[in-house]
This record gives sequence, structure tokens and C-alpha cells, in this order.
Amino acid sequence: MRKIMISATIAALSLVAFAAPAFAGRMPDAATIRPAGLVDLATHYYGHKPKCFWKKVKKYDYYGNVIIKKIKVCH
Repeated sequence: MRKIMISATIAALSLVAFAAPAFAGRMPDAATIRPAGLVDLATHYYGHKPKCFWKKVKKYDYYGNVIIKKIKVCH
């Protein structure tokens, strides 16, 4: 009897854990979506703009060729 109770508990927990991610991708209702014109750009720390710079990153591909990418880094 104890093994049946333990297996039933494990089955119930796995069912709940399997069903939980289904709610993660739901669309928000129309009342919470704001029009694009009302969206304000976020500022950084009390109105100060973030300081950004371009950084060069050197990587190698599968064949050993050098690939240089420019990445924008903001603080």
C-alpha cells in the first residue's frame, strides 16, 4: 500500500510539473497591451544615458579561421 501511495504522489507531482510550463507562453489580454506610441524609452539611472562603446571580439570558427565581431557594450 505504501508503494502505491508513493507512486501516486510522484505521478501527481510529475503531472503538475509537466503542465506548469504550458502557462508560460500565454498571450496577455488586450487590456494590458499598450499601443506602440505610448512606449517610452527607458533611461539609465535617474535620467542619465548609459555609456556605450564598441568592443572587438576575436573568435575562431571550426576550421581555425579568425572571425572578428564588433559588439556594443553598454553600462
